[in-house]
Parts: sequence; C-alpha cells; structure tokens
Amino acid sequence: MMTFIQMEFLKLKRSKIFLLSVMGALLPPVLMFIAATSFGEAQSFQALFENVNMYMSAMFAILIFAIIISYLFGREYNEHTLKTMLTIPISREKFLISKYIMFLVWIVILTAVTSISTLILGFVAGLEGFTAMLFIKSFAELLYANVLLYLTFSPFVFISLLITNMVPAMVGGATLSLINLMVYGQSWAPFVPWTCPYLIASGEIMEYGAGIAISYGIILATFLIGLAVSYIYFTKSDAVV
Repeated sequence: MMTFIQMEFLKLKRSKIFLLSVMGALLPPVLMFIAATSFGEAQSFQALFENVNMYMSAMFAILIFAIIISYLFGREYNEHTLKTMLTIPISREKFLISKYIMFLVWIVILTAVTSISTLILGFVAGLEGFTAMLFIKSFAELLYANVLLYLTFSPFVFISLLITNMVPAMVGGATLSLINLMVYGQSWAPFVPWTCPYLIASGEIMEYGAGIAISYGIILATFLIGLAVSYIYFTKSDAVV
C-alpha cells in the first residue's frame, strides 16, 4: 500500500491539480489580507485567523476537496490505467484505502499552506496580537475542521468512481459551498454534514440548541455510508471493466 501512496506523490509532480489546490488554499488568506489592509476588517492576528479558518473550512475547502477527490479516484479511469494498476499483487480494498490516505495527506499539506500563509500575510499587514500559542491553536482548529470535513466527503468518492470527469465534482462542490452560506447561522446548521465540521472545530456549535454528539453522529454516518457504497461499487468485478 505504501507503494501506491508513493506512486500518487510521483503523479503529483506531473500534474497541475496540486498547484491548483495550493492556490485554492492560498485564496482565503489573500482575500482576508486585502480586506485587512484595504477595509480594516481584521485588526489583529486573532481576527485574521478566525476569518481565514471560517472561509476556508466552510466554503473554499469544500470545492477544493471535491476536485481533489475527483482527481484521485477518477484519473485511473480517465487515463485507462486501472486494469494495469490492479495487476500489482494488492487487493482492491488496499488500493482504495491508499487513495483515502493520500487524500488525507493532501488535506494536511493544504492546511499547513493556509495557516503559514495567513501568518506571513498577517505580519506583512502589520497586525498585532501574535503569539505562538495563537498560531498553534488556529492551525489545530483548521486541521480539525478539515479532517472532519474529509470524513463527510466519502460520498464524493462514490460519485467520482461512477462519473469519472471533474464536472460533477466541481458542480457538487460549488453547490455545497452555497448551501453552507445559506444554512450558516440557521438553527439546523449542526445537522448539515458539510457545515458542522467548522462549527465543531471553532466551538460555535455550543451556540446552537443541538447537542454536539448529534453533529458527530451525522459526520460519522455520512462517512460510513459513503465508504460502504464506494467500497461495494469498486470491488464489484464489473465496476472496472
């Protein structure tokens, strides 16, 4: 399985998708930097980190993750290399798991890119109130939100296996981003799988009447359902013909 993960990293060297995802991870810090310097919306590091984390995990990450999943799980179909890959003595289960692991590693990298670029732009903007603990706390919150969001994207794996081009992923990611904007602040926001990760990580979930256990349960159920259907579909003999 490690061989597959190493192969995925080698593929990224020849792909523009990784650069595109990095640019997407840089976009929230850049936008908040412009807002801080031009409109004075963030006058401290704490406000900057909070705004970046909110826009990243509640909106931009959804579209980026959808594109990444479509690339990771659909490219073997599009490039007609899946049958060749499966000739390697490894089960289809491990092949699928290696894709999930690569997706998680990719998310961690993008989280670091977002947090570090926010830190740098905060200093460039001349903001006050920076502490090492603040940066660590902000990074941990963003990483936690993104990992929870990662769990909710397993249904997209099935969609990417079923429809292997990126158009459905981009449309689905954009739709979920708009849904998040619409439901954020609503009483039923904790029940939306792609909204509650940010609410949990930021602590805003406590402002809603729903218990946090319900949100965790929804995230877990979404992950298990998506994992099950993608596993069943991929391991069917006629799914890769």
